[in-house]
Amino acid sequence: MIKTINSWRGIAVIITVILHSTLRLSNLGAMSVTFFFISSAFLLSMKYPFDRLEPRQYGRFFMSHAMRLFPLHWLALALLIVITLLLTDKSINWLSTALNALLLQCWFPQHEFRYGLNPVAWFLAVLIWCYLFYPVVTHWLYRKRLRYKVLVLLVLMAVLAVILLPLDIPGRERVKDCPLSHLADLVAGLTCFDLYQKLKHRCRNVGFYTATALELVAIFSWVPIHLVYRHTTFLIPWDDDLIWIVPMGAILLVSALLNGQEGAIGRVLASPPLQWLGSLTFEMFMLQFVAFKLYNYVLAPFVGHFGINIHDKVVYLVWPLLLVLCWVVNRFFTRPVNRYVKQKFK
Repeated sequence: MIKTINSWRGIAVIITVILHSTLRLSNLGAMSVTFFFISSAFLLSMKYPFDRLEPRQYGRFFMSHAMRLFPLHWLALALLIVITLLLTDKSINWLSTALNALLLQCWFPQHEFRYGLNPVAWFLAVLIWCYLFYPVVTHWLYRKRLRYKVLVLLVLMAVLAVILLPLDIPGRERVKDCPLSHLADLVAGLTCFDLYQKLKHRCRNVGFYTATALELVAIFSWVPIHLVYRHTTFLIPWDDDLIWIVPMGAILLVSALLNGQEGAIGRVLASPPLQWLGSLTFEMFMLQFVAFKLYNYVLAPFVGHFGINIHDKVVYLVWPLLLVLCWVVNRFFTRPVNRYVKQKFK
């Protein structure tokens, strides 16, 4: 794991949690999701090139990654079921919950089926299908030249742009939740990895100030797009993730190229506190609604708040609960499961 990418993924999840606390953060939520998908494909490319596509290798790859996702997903879903049944008067849609448990909800157009008890599980539903697509896509593109990969990426982005153009917000959400719409993110990650391989020998002796300048350029590459989005209506049909592929790819690529010779920003990102947060990425993402509900129904009355939907007003009070919950789950659940999976599919 490249340390700065690990921290960026942690920051992306923090932004997402704040966004789900109904505090608006402009387009940062869409950028965070885009970065996570692209970085996942990039990091997979470093470890699983799939120059040959053998059924046994394919099966072991998919099963090992699926077994890393499902246990934490099922734990979060079980906690939400218990909280809902014990602490609230709300009923549970068991069909929606079953689809959610199997990560099949992204193929259903109904809003209540796609999100259900744990709304953020749509991300895992897309990610598991990306794991299924990844070996085929990377094998197909493995020996292709960089310009061919760029062409494939541009075609996928153009097709997605045409599909999104006439849709309203619910329609764009349905497209965003469909795994096929994230093939562009997958190819973007593979393209970034190809660029990384071609450029890394040129970045072996980058000075501190040059590295800092490159980090700043990459980080603020999204600003022109944001300004166009804010002051015109031109980019509105594609604000979910499509317009953020290039700037998020730039941040990813610069982070990888400067690995081990970071500038000022990279050194902050490589610090132990941010690395610790990065290590809790999946737990923070999957358990955020568990923390929200526990705070709303259990802790809120003790801090002078009443009612069940006030985490958006005191979001900072949710963070201690969420971080403790994530640390406990990571230490006593995720790590043992990952050790088992690693031994099983060694």
